[in-house]
Amino acid sequence: MNINRRQFLAASAALPLFASFASPLLAAGQAHKLLVLVYLKGGNDAYNTFVPIADAKYYKLRPTLAIAREQTILLNDQIGLNTALQPLMPAWASRDLAIVQGIGQQEVTNQHFRDLEMQFTAAGPEQYYTHGWVTRALLRNPPQASMLDALAFGDLDIRVSDPMGPFRGDQLRAVQIQHSADWFAASGLSQTPHLATHPAENNTANFLRPKNPALKTIFPQDEFAQALRATVELSAAGLAPPVVHITINADDADQHHAFDTHWRQCDFHAAALSRLANGLAAFRAGMIEIGAWNNTLVATYDEFGRSPKENEDRGTHHGWASTHMVAGGRVKGGLYGQAPVAMDVHAIGGPPPVIDYRELYTTVIEAWWDGRADGVFDRRFKPLDLLRA
Repeated sequence: MNINRRQFLAASAALPLFASFASPLLAAGQAHKLLVLVYLKGGNDAYNTFVPIADAKYYKLRPTLAIAREQTILLNDQIGLNTALQPLMPAWASRDLAIVQGIGQQEVTNQHFRDLEMQFTAAGPEQYYTHGWVTRALLRNPPQASMLDALAFGDLDIRVSDPMGPFRGDQLRAVQIQHSADWFAASGLSQTPHLATHPAENNTANFLRPKNPALKTIFPQDEFAQALRATVELSAAGLAPPVVHITINADDADQHHAFDTHWRQCDFHAAALSRLANGLAAFRAGMIEIGAWNNTLVATYDEFGRSPKENEDRGTHHGWASTHMVAGGRVKGGLYGQAPVAMDVHAIGGPPPVIDYRELYTTVIEAWWDGRADGVFDRRFKPLDLLRA
């Protein structure tokens, strides 16, 4: 079932550079470079993911939520990894996992819709773009030949005013599949419930699911891991688009039972991290198995982090700077940036970022895709030194 893209209301006029853009031209012979964006829906708690074990204020501000040093996996004498992320330790040991600390937006409203819109479009606090940052990047830097430019699994904001997340603008060939199980139950996109941009509609009928490859890698059965399995199979068949977007949420689709941890955080957060880690570990193994890990870049993101201060419901409200992971065969693993400090602020808020999230996006465009970020953002951002040549 194919549902035509709904038209959206533009918050403001598009940038002038879009006037001459048409659908992306295919660049024959260009090396395949896959970007996998993993959205931690609702805003992850970096403090309980990458635990500041040497910060006494962290333990004071979180009397019931703080994780003891001995209950973490020590990365150094300052940071302990939540044990739910244990499956990622082989990537850390192989130095193809980078932890980017203190990344975020210049300002946040602490409202999901607007702050996520800024992430989707790479806008500043006073900017409103009608095109997502991936749309602008791929229109300026045409991808390698493929049937689709972007494929999304799971929740992606498709409301009238904000369609297709970082692919918004209806100029890329982008498709969203809500449930990965629907993909595996069908023979291709035309039999899979999905949403498609107008440029993608002509290609959906011919986009078939590859016959099950004989993968040795075993994937967990949850939606997130199965979306990653689909990505490996598409990559093995040479059908993966330049960008795959996967949203990880709670099994019951309530983001408050995963990363948007306003209450009873201890009941939900570690389980969400475990699904994240097990899925990514299987994905890494699968891409290594098919020989594609060196051509794969994985980056997690969210709209904001969590407050360093525990709230009255034994949870954490919206914060500001966060910490995220970047992985891949060409990633220079290690710690980057500076971990958000545990400052005593109102239950909503937190320390500002030390790394602008557009520095990471510039890294993707210039260091990963070997493209140009000029004109994609409102000003120049220096790429992070995350990738090997």
